[in-house]
Amino acid sequence: MARAGTGAGERPVGEGTASATLASLLSAVGDTLLRPLEVPFGLDVPVDELEILDPPHPIGAVPHTMLFAIGTNPTSREAEATLSAAAKAEYTALVVKLHGEDPAVLRSLAREQGIALLAADDEVNWRHLDSLLSAVLSTRSGQGTAGDDGEWDDLFDLANATAAQLHGAVAIMDDRYRIIAYSTISGQPTDEARRQGILGREVPQAFRAMHADPRLRQRPQPVRFTGHGALPRVAVGILAGRVVLGSLWVIDADRSLGPEEERTLQDAADLAALRLLRHRNSRDMARRAREQALRGALLGEDLPHTGPLGSHGPGFVVAAFEHAEMDSDVSEPEMAHIIELITSYAQVQHFRASTVQLDGVVYTLLPADPATSGSVGGELARSVLERIRVMLGVRLRAGIGGHAPTLSAVQRSRQEADAALGVLAHRGQDHAVADFQEVRAESFFLRLRADLDAFDEVRLLGLEAMRQHDALNGTEYTGTVYAYLRCLGDSARAAAEMYVHPNTLRYRIKRVGELFGIDLQDPDEALLLWLRLRLQH
Repeated sequence: MARAGTGAGERPVGEGTASATLASLLSAVGDTLLRPLEVPFGLDVPVDELEILDPPHPIGAVPHTMLFAIGTNPTSREAEATLSAAAKAEYTALVVKLHGEDPAVLRSLAREQGIALLAADDEVNWRHLDSLLSAVLSTRSGQGTAGDDGEWDDLFDLANATAAQLHGAVAIMDDRYRIIAYSTISGQPTDEARRQGILGREVPQAFRAMHADPRLRQRPQPVRFTGHGALPRVAVGILAGRVVLGSLWVIDADRSLGPEEERTLQDAADLAALRLLRHRNSRDMARRAREQALRGALLGEDLPHTGPLGSHGPGFVVAAFEHAEMDSDVSEPEMAHIIELITSYAQVQHFRASTVQLDGVVYTLLPADPATSGSVGGELARSVLERIRVMLGVRLRAGIGGHAPTLSAVQRSRQEADAALGVLAHRGQDHAVADFQEVRAESFFLRLRADLDAFDEVRLLGLEAMRQHDALNGTEYTGTVYAYLRCLGDSARAAAEMYVHPNTLRYRIKRVGELFGIDLQDPDEALLLWLRLRLQH
């Protein structure tokens, strides 16, 4: 189905049944978050997939896709090239943020190329928008809810039904001040507090005291709120027995809600409680599935449950976090808080990031390409370490593994991240980040030292005798041999390092053989001796 050059009056017909249409997606999230700029074929066009623009990787040939042009100036040549490439790939729509720019040229090009152009609100978080739309897509395709944001489908329907009955805009919060659903009925009175809450996906800080009102934690009796520079509201707690699951709010702009409407609000809260309980269980299952998948990938297990992590894209990188004395200094609740903070920061950086604790270390798996995997992991690690230090007073250290092109290579990235942590531990450093690529030589010698120390048969009696002689007699045979080997047998260079005459150095090397039986002309013995000396310095 070629779109380029097709007249705007024609409408493309998708093959098979689409998960959703532009109309259903726009209706689900409301015009606060997303609005159409150009729709050459109308809104009844299919959308099956969501994709994020990820330069320099090319746009994939996946028709009926909505493309998020994150970080793209709508007036730039890059935006025009992206739109043309998306239209050629038979994408349904391109989503941009305007930031005050006039997208007239891009709109004209969208009409010519036959692709919808949408504008996301400048303040909406891209991950929030993706979560909403992904949930709608999964619901329309009969796949159920979508991961952690599975509440969006039927709770949005409940919010709209309640708003229609009460003639006021409705919002549903969970117990962590997140706005998990809201009504999208046009024309109902609203205010800036609601707009900011929807855009940020959480209750604005200035209004959190209202949401912590103890009356919302009792039996679901409606509570009226006025002031705070916002329209009047009526709220009711969403309870499951004594467990507070959240709250349901409706704007009562003309203060017309009476006892009958309050009963409707209570009934809606009861329905919301049932659905929140179901979704909480679903969310826990989805989280456990991701953790199990990541644990399997980190351990190198060839298991079929790695699907929740995704399997396509430029690859992955593992970041590992640990406390200097994890077992004794960090309580279980504090550890849970640390994991939650790391997860939150990772998902802000990339919404498909996954986190799990394994053997006392917290691992995060981030999508990354070969060129930027180190910087991606390092950026996350430095942000996490500073935030946890400020919030909890806990000093962590972080190791960054190498690039893993596929999930089967994630175990190696984890091993490299562990090795980087080992270097920091050997140095005695906390609140520090080490990239394996930068400390690989030091890591190699640490592992080699551990291997050599584990075997008595590689102990060198001559080396031990030489050390004892130096300690008892104040001689420098050990240092001389180390300098000689480090300089690859160059007597003049080694003598300069030891601040002695070359003849003096040559005499000492000769005496080493006579006194301690060390043959520096034997390459194997010289190598083993050098390794032992190198690992001590």
